[in-house]
Amino acid sequence: MPRKLKFIAWDTQNKILKRLGKVELIKGELILQNHIILQFTGHLDKLGKEIYDGDVLLSNGENKFRVIWSNETNAWHLEEDGKLKPFNTNFIATTTRLYNFHEKS
Repeated sequence: MPRKLKFIAWDTQNKILKRLGKVELIKGELILQNHIILQFTGHLDKLGKEIYDGDVLLSNGENKFRVIWSNETNAWHLEEDGKLKPFNTNFIATTTRLYNFHEKS
């Protein structure tokens, strides 16, 4: 079964996170004016919420990690205080999605 690609977008003008309705595809790149497009990682937190690029996750009720894509490793990672950790499926299953980074920046 093919992998399902999902996206949400940060509206840079209205400062809101929203589901996408229509987006342009130009030379293999998704384009939506005045938006930052965020990709679904394919993982869910322990409450079943979808985890997207830029999401901030809470682990063990105290540690916060931001989900980021690494072009160097071609993989998702967790960032904490500028340090990268592997995006481990077992670890993700113990986290809670709090918000997207763009909502607090």
